[in-house]
Amino acid sequence: MGCSAWRADEAPVRVRPRLSRRSRSDTGAVALEFALVVPIFLLLVFGTIQFGIYFWAAQGGSTAAREAARRAAVGDFPTCAAFRSDIKSRIDSLGDEATAVISRSYQKGPGNVDSAVEVGDVVTVSVTFRTPTMNFPIVPFLEDGIVTESADARVENVPTTTVETC
Repeated sequence: MGCSAWRADEAPVRVRPRLSRRSRSDTGAVALEFALVVPIFLLLVFGTIQFGIYFWAAQGGSTAAREAARRAAVGDFPTCAAFRSDIKSRIDSLGDEATAVISRSYQKGPGNVDSAVEVGDVVTVSVTFRTPTMNFPIVPFLEDGIVTESADARVENVPTTTVETC
């Protein structure tokens, strides 16, 4: 007979893989794990996107304020209306430019005593605007989505027209 214990008149024994029986009983656990993990994962994904949008707008606001201070320092846009219009066009893609608050002020430089703006004074430009939001209610938002950036520059050129403080 040899080593074979199988006889022709007996039906072969089928061994069911343990994995198939286990996967059938684990389907509920997998669904539960999926339901618990997906909201946390989506919160992380949307939070990362929302913070990325905020920091992108903050960087753009900083660039707009720096550019505005540079232009004010060389005497471009002496009127407030032209100055604000130019800055609003720069922050148009970054957020809500319609409600943006843009200010320009001058501080006296060392040795300057005249009440008008002089070379050597310091111009400060401040830009405040609301960034776009995904309106995802659970994700916290920095500074309530409001970006405030400012920049200083030394006045290098004073135009012949009167420079307004906005």
